[in-house]
Amino acid sequence: MEKEKRTILPAHAIVLAAGKGTRMKSPLPKVLHPLGGTPLILHVLSSAVTAGLASITSVLGYGKEEVERTILEWAEGVEGVNFYFAIQEEQLGTGHAVMVAEATSRGKFPYVVVLLGDVPLLKSTTLRNAVYQAIAEESDVLVITTRLNNPAGYGRIVRNAMGEIVAIKEDKDATEEEKQINEINTGIFVFRDQSLWPYLKNLSCNNAQNEYYLTDMVEELLRRGKKVSSYTSENPLEFYGVNSKDQLETLEKLYQARSYERSRS
Repeated sequence: MEKEKRTILPAHAIVLAAGKGTRMKSPLPKVLHPLGGTPLILHVLSSAVTAGLASITSVLGYGKEEVERTILEWAEGVEGVNFYFAIQEEQLGTGHAVMVAEATSRGKFPYVVVLLGDVPLLKSTTLRNAVYQAIAEESDVLVITTRLNNPAGYGRIVRNAMGEIVAIKEDKDATEEEKQINEINTGIFVFRDQSLWPYLKNLSCNNAQNEYYLTDMVEELLRRGKKVSSYTSENPLEFYGVNSKDQLETLEKLYQARSYERSRS
């Protein structure tokens, strides 16, 4: 029987996976901790491949040899996808992580998708729909957002009276008024390739964390008169990240419940 042909999205993926995960209190790199017996980052890569991304750069840092080996072993069973690696020697923020991926990412496809290596429940359909929307709206950047009852710790989506995004404020930099906003940045973006790289170098680390925030690209592109749009998911569980063993245990319960539901459908 002939294999069903996979639809390829016109986008290159950058997966941020350099962090040590200090709060995991384990020598194992955070993205290699298992969920349902599979390392977190392989869940992310699997969603990316299923969505139709055929070109992927993983940004590595702590435990880079071990993470790269895990990805390459898994990739042996994946056809038609090119895997690349970039190294972030110092963890200077999400913006910096994307900067180090420029050599393996720039100019490959019209769009660049930025994913997080520790957010394993992201659905391929969500990713695919977001890319299609960015194309349809001719966005220079599309931000994937969701809403939380308790948004503490997350970057808030700041909109104007017309509902347009005007900024993303990280929790530590947000005003008390901005902290009341429950629409949050998931950390997943779709950039137009030609709009990302020329302006990425303009990011500043003048903030509470002294890091280069990728979220600041929203205001940077708006200043340049570029198109900023959003794709809002009604399912916040897709964007549940892992920063501690307690969070991993919670995620494992969610994952097993979802697996059970799938087995009954």
